Amino acid sequence: MKGIVRLNRSIQVYRPNQVVPLDFRLSGDAAKCFGVQAIVVGRIPMDSPVIPVFGEYSLEFEGKKIHPVNFTVPLVSQEHFTDQTHHRPQLLPISIQQLENRMVTGFYRDLGMQDFDPETAEFTPYKVRFTFHCYKA
Repeated sequence: MKGIVRLNRSIQVYRPNQVVPLDFRLSGDAAKCFGVQAIVVGRIPMDSPVIPVFGEYSLEFEGKKIHPVNFTVPLVSQEHFTDQTHHRPQLLPISIQQLENRMVTGFYRDLGMQDFDPETAEFTPYKVRFTFHCYKA
């Protein structure tokens, strides 16, 4: 292996409880995948600086042959950083030994944890960024 590559893919969530399909290909220099991170990106008005379970995701690799991940996505508000919350969710270790077709499929589902303004009842759209940690080919 010639080093490590981190590949980012983002999706957009527009409404509460929305299910967003995931369907993308990792770049050609990714040979083996050893971890994934998923974080909420964007400023969402919340009373709590940390919501441990904001959404959930499921990932499949190699044309749905490998299904290593079904996990939750936390929200850590950048506006309320303190010593306790100034961190990013940890890397979730996975072990995909050989990436032949490099396809990643699955879904992300919003769990409806966003606080709504009672006057407007508007949902604030946000993104979820997936970072794949892979060894280079």
